[in-house]
Amino acid sequence: MANLRPASKTSQTIPRMSDESLSLLVELLFTAAAVGVVAGALLRRRSAPAPQAPSAATWSELVLTAGGLMVAAVGPNILVVALTPGLPEMPLLARYALAPSLVFLAVVWVVGKCLGQTRLTNRICAGLWVGAAASGVLDAIRLTGFYLGQMPGNMPRMFGVLILDRMALGPTLGSDVLGYLYHYWVGACFGLTYTLLAGRIRWWGGVVWGLIIEVGMMVTPPMVVAMDTGYFGLKFGPGLLVTSFIAHVAYGAALGLLAERYVAHPGGIFSLLRNVFRRTESRTVANFPKPAS
Repeated sequence: MANLRPASKTSQTIPRMSDESLSLLVELLFTAAAVGVVAGALLRRRSAPAPQAPSAATWSELVLTAGGLMVAAVGPNILVVALTPGLPEMPLLARYALAPSLVFLAVVWVVGKCLGQTRLTNRICAGLWVGAAASGVLDAIRLTGFYLGQMPGNMPRMFGVLILDRMALGPTLGSDVLGYLYHYWVGACFGLTYTLLAGRIRWWGGVVWGLIIEVGMMVTPPMVVAMDTGYFGLKFGPGLLVTSFIAHVAYGAALGLLAERYVAHPGGIFSLLRNVFRRTESRTVANFPKPAS
């Protein structure tokens, strides 16, 4: 005889959030957390403190800085490579380029810490977190444009399916989270590049850097090929260029304001190069035997 007892409360079906709702939740959580970090950091240091005097430049610091710049180049550029026809795809690049680059950056930081290179370690840490946090400001504008129909697609979702090789299957909650982690790591890499190249400069230097990133994004395969927008979004419409322009200016402004407050030492990569060569030259002159009188 059929069981006619009513289903218990625990056996009743619990409504589940749709995939789109979960994706929106992921977007909002990442964006809100990052914007919160930016706001908190700026409130903590309402103005830039006095810069610290840099230590003597050394060849080891120069080599480690070059290593950090190499790592910073890996994150954004594996996407460019993956979306260029005939080149390795994203799953392969994530495993054999992106993951090792994270380990290598950790090694660079540890070696710099052991050698007492406070300028280098400060720039690595500051560059990573200010770049990631500033990405939240960019996303607040990017997502607004996307939901208003001014963006061709939600790129972090695309990143996730590319890394997990799910283009035919579509995104999942896991791929969305992974895509956003990669998206914010790219922002961190741009921040790291900025601090290693520029050191501590005025905040508007970040705006210039944001505009450079904007131009690069608008002429490379992730936007031109994968999103099929054409150069500078001309195939999609003016809304894309306007939204992206504002988003990257906002990213650069947030990056510049934070770096001006949290990067401790002035002087960029060219200053470091000049000081290393001057120090080497002075040592060479000092050790050169003087002619007999």
